[in-house]
Amino acid sequence: MIFQGNRHGHLTQGNELHKEQDSSDDSEDLAKTTKQEAPPSYNLGDPGTSLTKLNLDQPAAHQPPSVDQCVAHLKLLTAFANLREDISTSESLFGLSDSLAEKLTDEDKKDVLPKIREKRWQVYVSRAVDRFGVWWEKCLPSSRMLQQQDLTWDGHFDSITDSGRVINWSPDRFPPLDVLMVLHSFMLNPRAFFEDSIRQGKMDVWATGLPWAQINDCINNSSFDYVVTDEVKSNFEQITGLAWDNLHDAPSARVLCPRGHPIDCPWTDAVLGDPKRPFEQGTGYADRSFTATCAQCNLITNHEILKLQKFRRDLQFLLKDDVPMPGTILSLEGKPEKAPRPGFKRHEMFFPNRLIIAGLKILLIEVTDNTQVGTSTVKDIRDVFDRAIRDVFLVRKANDTIVSGKLFPKEKVAIRRVMSRYWDNWSPFALDLVGAVMRQGTFVEKMANIDWINSPALASTMARLIKKYETFFLIMAKYPDHVAVPTLDVDLAWHTHQLSPRRYYSYSLAKTNIFIDHDDKIEESKLSDAFKWTSRVYQKLTGGQIYSECTCWYCEAIRESHTSTTGRLFSSSDRNAQSALDQLHDNPGVSSDPNKNAHISAHNAVKSDSAATNVAAGVKAAQLQASYQKACRRAKKRGREPPNRDDYMFTYYAWGYPLFYPGIYAPYMAPVVITGDMYPCNPSYISVTQGAAGNCCQGTCSAGVAAGGSCGGSSGACVGGSAGK
Repeated sequence: MIFQGNRHGHLTQGNELHKEQDSSDDSEDLAKTTKQEAPPSYNLGDPGTSLTKLNLDQPAAHQPPSVDQCVAHLKLLTAFANLREDISTSESLFGLSDSLAEKLTDEDKKDVLPKIREKRWQVYVSRAVDRFGVWWEKCLPSSRMLQQQDLTWDGHFDSITDSGRVINWSPDRFPPLDVLMVLHSFMLNPRAFFEDSIRQGKMDVWATGLPWAQINDCINNSSFDYVVTDEVKSNFEQITGLAWDNLHDAPSARVLCPRGHPIDCPWTDAVLGDPKRPFEQGTGYADRSFTATCAQCNLITNHEILKLQKFRRDLQFLLKDDVPMPGTILSLEGKPEKAPRPGFKRHEMFFPNRLIIAGLKILLIEVTDNTQVGTSTVKDIRDVFDRAIRDVFLVRKANDTIVSGKLFPKEKVAIRRVMSRYWDNWSPFALDLVGAVMRQGTFVEKMANIDWINSPALASTMARLIKKYETFFLIMAKYPDHVAVPTLDVDLAWHTHQLSPRRYYSYSLAKTNIFIDHDDKIEESKLSDAFKWTSRVYQKLTGGQIYSECTCWYCEAIRESHTSTTGRLFSSSDRNAQSALDQLHDNPGVSSDPNKNAHISAHNAVKSDSAATNVAAGVKAAQLQASYQKACRRAKKRGREPPNRDDYMFTYYAWGYPLFYPGIYAPYMAPVVITGDMYPCNPSYISVTQGAAGNCCQGTCSAGVAAGGSCGGSSGACVGGSAGK
């Protein structure tokens, strides 16, 4: 995951470091406080603390996560990895047998077998998300939902972060592992989780975060099995009406038809179909082409209709219960801000609510009523907003002014944010949680491969990555106009921090005055440049410490791309980096295997339909090839073996089969374990084509800004810096 955005709500690629920001003062300031030493291996060192002796008391509000919290998080990630392995390899689960590939050619079989396993996991995750919704509603404490009056100038909305009480995670609240996994992924989208906690009256959950002590007690220290008492299981089943075990739950999903009648439908009825695009035509609830017919009224329900039903519910909350629309309550900096005093400037992020009340409510009700005959889509809602913001008189009425009917920049962002909650999401939450869990699965797999949890240097490893995380946060604070990309070790600390939402919020504001989001989707073509920039800045700020402590070909190429022979002669930072790199290569605990080292964390990379994407990919491949060749020449000069580029061409992934990716594959690309064609909403894709679904009203954004919900990202930031002005 990455940080993107600035105080003005715009994203920039950050592939070049501005000269005025590249001052020696910056390097010297941090270098004075940073001990210069060669980075030791993450796999060797002093024996770590026993897993049974973790101190999981919460650190102070403005402190990073503790060593023991990171260890407990690793235990939880290992439990998730084991769960995914068990489910994905369960033969014939959900009717998905490996035998489906028996009649295929050997070449097709190698491609299809991993996808069969992925489909099993995707259906399981879809069931888990549905179960999470029930648990969230019935087992977690609730307070009054946010209302418009709370946002007034004399309200107390700006202090809502102090309103939640820490929950006692007693046995009547503790969830099964699959439900906990969904909560984990939800919290790792901190602004979305914050918004939903506020709107839905769940601030106690936000204030508490994951209960590390209880989670640690439930996970076995050797097998990493998740074990709870019979009382916990019984309480969950009695309160929710669900089985403790996901697989023992109801075999069908229940949805409501447009007239509110319940329909029980299969989770999947997908057949293999085309081996190149398997399971694309399934009509079950977890399938791409979901369709269900109501036995009582004969009306058809599909995912598009469910999105409209979600919008209708939120519209009713606004009109009847005074609850603001999603996407309208947090500032561009991600903070809760009450309305300004009457007579001063208007509350811009709240604009969509005013617009609806001023004149759109009847039109929007009509659009959502048309779901009963299946003639409306989310695009029709977009079109209603599109016409409304062009209506000068309606805009004046909404803003209670006779001066101007022109939208302010933040009002445009607010429109985009509202629409982003519905493009690919029919759940009651701010984002598609199935996609969020699937994307997190790539990070879970990386942590399992690196296997820090079984290292004798576990405690010292966690201490080092926390220190590195603090420097990474400093980079985000110093350069808010750039994209900072973490390495896997930094991302572990970052993830752990976000799982204590209130503390992460306080830390983020104390360091940057922004609630820094953990962006869940970014176009893959931007990641490598941003990673190179981050690596360069880290090296300069630390007086020559290297960022990615990995010797795979990609990390070698990145380091080579921002250093030079001249720099090594005249720059102390480059000389120190070369010395640290030499010691890294001499360390027997460091491997060139990219699956065993902490290099770029890119599990949030997504593909796009941009016509420029293939061109950019070609350019990037050529740049990396040139840097790789330089790294090879330098290795030979120093008597080392050149880095092996084939490391990324043939590798085993979570589904247990080897996959071959010649030439073009690089670790910054979208997760190869996600086969987007089989999902209702592709977790690894955003649309940036002008006018495509996911892009918003004319005059609020350029192509791709709202794709995949990106306009709900950090600081209201937009893909590629294309925010409307």
